[in-house]
Amino acid sequence: MFDFRVKTFLAVVEQGTLLRASEELGLTQSAVSQHIKALEEHFRVPLFDHVGRRLVLNDAGKLLRDTALRSEALYIQLQREFDGFLGGKKHYRLGATLTIGEFILPPYLGGYRALHPERELTVRIENTESILHLLDLGQIDLALVEGPFDRTRYRHDLFLKDEMIFVGPEAAIPSPGLPIGEEELREARLILRETGSGTRFYWEEYCRLARISLPPSSVIMEVGSLSAIKSLCEAGIGCSVMSRRAALRELELGTLRTRPFAAGPLIRDLNFVYRKESPRDFIADFKAFAEGYPISGKIPPP
Repeated sequence: MFDFRVKTFLAVVEQGTLLRASEELGLTQSAVSQHIKALEEHFRVPLFDHVGRRLVLNDAGKLLRDTALRSEALYIQLQREFDGFLGGKKHYRLGATLTIGEFILPPYLGGYRALHPERELTVRIENTESILHLLDLGQIDLALVEGPFDRTRYRHDLFLKDEMIFVGPEAAIPSPGLPIGEEELREARLILRETGSGTRFYWEEYCRLARISLPPSSVIMEVGSLSAIKSLCEAGIGCSVMSRRAALRELELGTLRTRPFAAGPLIRDLNFVYRKESPRDFIADFKAFAEGYPISGKIPPP
């Protein structure tokens, strides 16, 4: 059974103060303090630094936190396996980056769930860095990512090839078939995802390889939601670069238009990413299902 003092420690980490952790756990503040003190005496190192009224993890505390989260995840996985022996539903956890999680994965999840009603699936949608961190901690079983990752550290397989396109309202794109080059991109008033997102990484990498030099002023806004970016573009605020799949509905309705890049198409890989310890049977089954699943909806050309 997972050590109750470690559970208290993780609650303090999440809540930031002994008082909030005690309220979360239903314990007295004195009991929470005793649990933390017992852990520090056991490991013979302090786990927190005091910054005002808040407790901030030091290096030893961060090590215990990461190890505890991995251990908790393994315990939960073990419990899931035992539940399977008893005939209960098996529960698997997926993580997906924004484009995949919002615009690509849902029909796959629906199709897989219809085929396997005995399996429960939960999905976390975060940026690439956060998803990989959850994978490292064992809090998800399989990641689907659009951003870069250390291919020597994780096991991985191709999920889909994805095209990123230039999109904007009719006023900004009166001639959809005309390729757009560097000079026009400089004046395009770009609304992009934040630095660190997979979409932003591949756009900047594309510009670097194509020797497209854009000044910082070309980006007028950074927004963490693709839906919000599309709404801003539809309102005539600016243009953007995103997955063609993410803009599928708007392209079909005609509220957004697209132009091909003069430097050639921007194609990126979307990948399954997992670890050696991940549940191999589920991953192999889900990958095989995804490979044979018909993608609905026509993706219009530029």
